[in-house]
Amino acid sequence: MPKSKKRGSNHQRGAGGQHRNVQPFSDEDASIETMSHCSGFSDPASFTEEGPEVDEEATQEDFEYKLKGFIDLTLDKSAKTRQAALEGLKNALTSKILYEFILERRMTLTDSIERCIKKGKSDEQSAAARLACLLCVQLGSGIESEEILKTLGPVLKKIICDGTASIQARQACATCLGVCCFIVTDDITELYSTMECLENIFTKSYQRETHTNGISSTHNTVLHISALLAWTLLLTICPVSEVKKKLEMHLHKLPNLLSCDDVNMRIAAGETLALLFELARETEADFFYEDMELLTQKLRALATDGNKHRAKVDKRKQRSVFRDVLRAVEERDFPTETVKFGPERMYIDCWVKKQTYDTFKEILGSGMQYHLQSNEFLRNVFELGPPVMLDAATLKTMKISRFERHLYNSAAFKARTKARSKCRDKRTDEWHPQVLGTMESSSLEIDLLDTNEEGKLYVVDSLNNLNKLHLCSDGSQHLLTAQEEENTGGLMTWSSISCQHLFFVTLIIILIVSLALVSFVVFLTIHTGNKMDEVTSRLAFERKNTEDLKNINNIILKHLNQSGIMEKEENLFTGQTPSTPYLRNYLFPRSKLDTTVQ
Repeated sequence: MPKSKKRGSNHQRGAGGQHRNVQPFSDEDASIETMSHCSGFSDPASFTEEGPEVDEEATQEDFEYKLKGFIDLTLDKSAKTRQAALEGLKNALTSKILYEFILERRMTLTDSIERCIKKGKSDEQSAAARLACLLCVQLGSGIESEEILKTLGPVLKKIICDGTASIQARQACATCLGVCCFIVTDDITELYSTMECLENIFTKSYQRETHTNGISSTHNTVLHISALLAWTLLLTICPVSEVKKKLEMHLHKLPNLLSCDDVNMRIAAGETLALLFELARETEADFFYEDMELLTQKLRALATDGNKHRAKVDKRKQRSVFRDVLRAVEERDFPTETVKFGPERMYIDCWVKKQTYDTFKEILGSGMQYHLQSNEFLRNVFELGPPVMLDAATLKTMKISRFERHLYNSAAFKARTKARSKCRDKRTDEWHPQVLGTMESSSLEIDLLDTNEEGKLYVVDSLNNLNKLHLCSDGSQHLLTAQEEENTGGLMTWSSISCQHLFFVTLIIILIVSLALVSFVVFLTIHTGNKMDEVTSRLAFERKNTEDLKNINNIILKHLNQSGIMEKEENLFTGQTPSTPYLRNYLFPRSKLDTTVQ
């Protein structure tokens, strides 16, 4: 291509020949090369590492040049090449902010995505839908995103409603449609139309009146889950009047999805119920749900589910989610979570925020933290303000050493262990609210004391000082008093003594069982020996009797030979037959007697 020759000649003179070895793209190494070039941009701290200086301008040009190659390959005849190009673009948009680059080529990218969704197969359609989401995330809530949604919206709705399309493609299109509509929030008519399209999908999972034994899991469940989550995301930006309408329509039907065989559907329905209750209580302070008792029974059963026919991983995940859902429905409480990205922290303190964060985290994957730092749209969504501009020197000063990080993790682990030991020693499942608050605050983070130097993390020099650090239920810290230290020491001493007693009792039981087994084996050995001796003596006695009989028989034969009984037998049988027919049976021939004697 003339462009490649021109670029190569320019860089041979100026930038040291960065593109001299650039080869045309192929479908085998397309995504691999993109990943290798994008990985260095995923973390801003990567520029602060010590090492040889890198020409950032040349690297950026090389990066954009490869992206242009991927855009060209989205029009290739090979489906494998097109899919690899889409994956390469998706990885690049996930790991770096490319607003200017995309703004100049948004029409080309939109046409390529539309063509792939219309004519591609399942995997290609899914990759194109995910790329459309990333385009809107990069461009933000502006006119450009509106144009993308107007172009791709009808195509996405057609794929979603098409029963002959693959479930994977319909699922990706449902998520893409919900996210793009969430970003473009100006057109309220398009918002209502999109929600109606998604409702037509997931309402098919509602229990029909003719089925009373629950819902059977089908291959469409994955599609229904994606449609339900996308609909829930759009519900968070609806006006109050529309929220009330949706509550009346779905709040009494969603509990039926808790009986679905698919664990992901149960979890999605539970989180949606928690969000609906949160929105309902925000709109009406005296909100009342008629079937609250029945709903809480279902949620409590799922929070303590122990069915053996379900996988352990599914049960663990389900119990963890439904414990939070049950607290949200009954106590109007939400377990606060903390998300750290670079020097900043974001607190997730409601179900609306959690649903939004989970959706964008699924789309961006490992690039979520980078976009939270640099993407203006996401920072506006989560109310983080404008991006914090930090140069390489500032990032290097804020970076803590490995030893300091080890001390911090050790302090967090020790505080968390102390908080949890109070419940584990009681052997109970119901935790005191103060202890539970201590566990949550210690497991999320430890707010160490501030120092005069801004931008640095305070690290305690010695772990011995951390032993006296105590976390209160409100998140504050204070030193342990003498009474608290004595109580803590007494608790640890009692635990160690009980463990020692248990060890000794177990050891004694093991010794007793071992002695009993040895005694039983010895008894069996002795008894078996006696039986063998008795059998041996009997055999010897029988052998002796047999020998005696043989001797008597020999004596009788010798006596008969000497008395001449055999001659009388011969005279008796020479001329006439014995008077008795059986007399011959009682007389022995001479030949037999001689043989017997011998």
